[in-house]
Amino acid sequence: MNTPDTAPQKAQGTRGKARRTLILVFLTCALPIVAALYFYLVDRPDTTNNYGTILEPQVEVPGTVFKNLAGSDFTMTSLKGKWVLVQTMASDCDAVCQNTLFFQRQARTSKGKDQGRIERVVFVTDNGPLETMLLRQFPDVHFVRAPESELTGWLSLQKGIVGTKGSTEVLGLRDHVFVVDPLGHVMMRFPPNAQLEFDKFRKDISRLLWASNIG
Repeated sequence: MNTPDTAPQKAQGTRGKARRTLILVFLTCALPIVAALYFYLVDRPDTTNNYGTILEPQVEVPGTVFKNLAGSDFTMTSLKGKWVLVQTMASDCDAVCQNTLFFQRQARTSKGKDQGRIERVVFVTDNGPLETMLLRQFPDVHFVRAPESELTGWLSLQKGIVGTKGSTEVLGLRDHVFVVDPLGHVMMRFPPNAQLEFDKFRKDISRLLWASNIG
């Protein structure tokens, strides 16, 4: 039988043990989050395993009204909620240009039921006609007219975080594919199109879709 003095002590000890258990559980759950925030905000790594270069700072797509090939209005903001692959080209799309278009189509198709999460936009920087065969090969692409002067402010060629599998080489707007996230931010630039490796390109896109709860 508990004496009047020992009963409160036992109850206090039980409450103290319960508090310690709760604190341990909290710390176990919180530490991974705290560590992730530390490495993201304080000690962020200089490189990643990405093939594409992660752009910093990320730039929001403009609300500029462009025209597609049919003369209808088009805005990048109309694609918010989707992952968007952006390419820039001249109307006389050469072999590298066509190969890059093909890579994007195959990467999207390989996502199966998730391919609807990806849109493709190609800015044509001159007023020349596009080959009918090219348009037939890529019917789901948004071909849009825009001079380079309206693209340079938000398609960044500045240095970002280069992945260990990527390339530090940066050329011109027509030499890279860019990625816009579902919130409308330009967040990645791939290595030059002439060097683009399909498997690495496809895997990066797969990682983005896998890691995202939106888009």
